[in-house]
Amino acid sequence: MSAHVPKPARRPYGRVRGIAAVATVVSLLALTLLIGCRPAKAPVIVTPQSDASNASGASNAATATADAAGSDAAGDALPQTADAATDGSGVSTATPDVRIVCVGDMTFSRSGARSMGDPDDLLAAVRKRLADADITYGNLETPLSSRGKPADKQYTFRGPISAAAALARAGFDVVSVANNHSLDYGRTAFADTIDALEDAGVTPVGGGADRDAAWAPVIVKANGARVAFLAFSEITPVDFAATSTRSGCAYTQDFAAVRSAVKAAAQTADYTVVAMHWGIENNYTPTARQVKEGRALIKAGADAVLASHPHVLQGVEFYRDGLIAYSMGNFVFSPGAASGRDSAILHLTLTADGVDAVSATPVHLDTFAPKPQKGASGKRVLKILKKGSVARGTQVSINDAGSRATFKPK
Repeated sequence: MSAHVPKPARRPYGRVRGIAAVATVVSLLALTLLIGCRPAKAPVIVTPQSDASNASGASNAATATADAAGSDAAGDALPQTADAATDGSGVSTATPDVRIVCVGDMTFSRSGARSMGDPDDLLAAVRKRLADADITYGNLETPLSSRGKPADKQYTFRGPISAAAALARAGFDVVSVANNHSLDYGRTAFADTIDALEDAGVTPVGGGADRDAAWAPVIVKANGARVAFLAFSEITPVDFAATSTRSGCAYTQDFAAVRSAVKAAAQTADYTVVAMHWGIENNYTPTARQVKEGRALIKAGADAVLASHPHVLQGVEFYRDGLIAYSMGNFVFSPGAASGRDSAILHLTLTADGVDAVSATPVHLDTFAPKPQKGASGKRVLKILKKGSVARGTQVSINDAGSRATFKPK
């Protein structure tokens, strides 16, 4: 995942990158450039950084080995999934497994666009853990720009453009921009954000030049599998929403439309991941609406629902063959309360039989930066996740080192 992905020349809000775009998609894009409009809700295929070169697999393996070697306990190793089935000739007949690492909210600035420091430094302590996956995802809850004026709201964030490249160097492949801060400094700064991410090789989802672009699934190819990502926000100023005539994020209160979009995307991919921005800030318990919608998204075809906004950790629930992470807390953030400093890196594997190998690494925000935890501190953080997850019917075990929690359905 550490390898850089060469990228074709960018067009405004263009979101196609990678070296493995299929011919049909290339043809559609060529047609789009000729007629001056984007195909409505057309899936966009990209290749994650971990698939960018033949050497990247070895790089990831080396990273995983180095991380394990630096572990403080043998029990810190990630759970492993079973080998894929074959047809008897050694050729796999099962959909390939895809390992995903996901984290919560990242701003790279304090309110009022005040600096947090160098973005690479903010991510330095967790880079190895973030890179140990086929796809790495997070919620980018800020524009990345030096332009624009702050919106008329209590908290406004604007991180430096350099944060986009820092995200790429830390291993991020996909970030959501569907949240209540992505347009804090207006649409010019939002456009700068999309451009900066694309230049760095990180795919934004949940925002774009218009509603169709914002709602379009991004399909990431990893290990030969197609993983559809969609992102939506229920918590954002209405004027942040993308429409048919203006840019913005995928804000909506029309859950039926969200469910339909997820159902359609699931028909185009092997796996589907939905990012939701929802819930109540500083609340450890998901609302009845979160539970209802999370389960409905799994029924609609989502394999995993990865959520944000409450700024604290909420529980993990297995539903049918899918997984709902109701809130992943903060990750690079300036929390207003001590509770907002407790967070985790969530690891999961998408398989043909459902979500598997689910675990969490505890982190604590040291000022603004996430730092892996162990011992008493790690156990304290993981017990927050355990309490919320047990309440959702999930079995949770914490290793003796306090550096890993594993989650299984009852």
